[in-house]
Amino acid sequence: MHAGGTLHRPAPTAFHLLADNAGKRRTEIIYLLWFVASLPLQWYAITHLRYDRPNDALLLTQSLVMATGTLVLPLVFRAPEDRGQPLVRLYGFRMGVFLCIWAVLGGFIGTDPWYEVLHGHFAFNTAINPNGVPLFMLPMTISVFGCYSVILGSMYRVLTWGCNRIGGPIGRDTKIRHAVICLMLAGVMPLAETFAYSGANYCFDNGVGMWGLNILIYGSWHFAALLFYTRWDTRPGQRADLDTTVLSGFAALGILMTLMAITKTFIAPHFVDVSHGLRQINDWSPGNCLGPKP
Repeated sequence: MHAGGTLHRPAPTAFHLLADNAGKRRTEIIYLLWFVASLPLQWYAITHLRYDRPNDALLLTQSLVMATGTLVLPLVFRAPEDRGQPLVRLYGFRMGVFLCIWAVLGGFIGTDPWYEVLHGHFAFNTAINPNGVPLFMLPMTISVFGCYSVILGSMYRVLTWGCNRIGGPIGRDTKIRHAVICLMLAGVMPLAETFAYSGANYCFDNGVGMWGLNILIYGSWHFAALLFYTRWDTRPGQRADLDTTVLSGFAALGILMTLMAITKTFIAPHFVDVSHGLRQINDWSPGNCLGPKP
């Protein structure tokens, strides 16, 4: 490593869309397949919502099934190189710990801007909403973010491989290049979610919030996490320490909370009214994007 945190230019290698590390690659495949396999369950839950009684039992069942598969299946269906290894040495276990910190704890403490800045609504007719978050969303996000980590991690590998092939200053694996690539990728999934998930139970009152500030706020989540998980277990036989994973999870929370606070305090007021303390859960009305209660 050179002074200033600059690493030498990597030797040209064959391109890998999924991780070159066998354990990480197996985990990525499971994350993708499990999320796809859960789509019928998600569809069933969302099409069987009731509006005369709370839907917590149905939605929690769905989310716990999704989270359990994401956390447990990589520990069962191990790569050959991981057989006989203790849990703490498995990428699937360590990434599961990171997901619990980033997705669950992050969701619990970091959802305020959804209401205050984005003027968003959640209307799943849930009764259990700790800190303004429908409870089922916390475990469900483990599976969702696990899938996103594979998509964004693969895109990160595409970009870094391309940079390495170009050579010159951009071909050197520096901390600056790493941060810039993570920043470029951070808005991809928030933009995709805006298209995919906005609907009868999830919407924004303000178009600026929906298309602009959403990218900044939820992009902060992905930027903060990309900085870390893209660096773990990148080579065959490499294994990050569990301590590193845990500390990285809390560091990611600190980064995303800082970035969201900057957006809420210094950027958002120029475009929208920031409504501190606002909660918009199950608040059907002809005057908002949800419309009348079904």
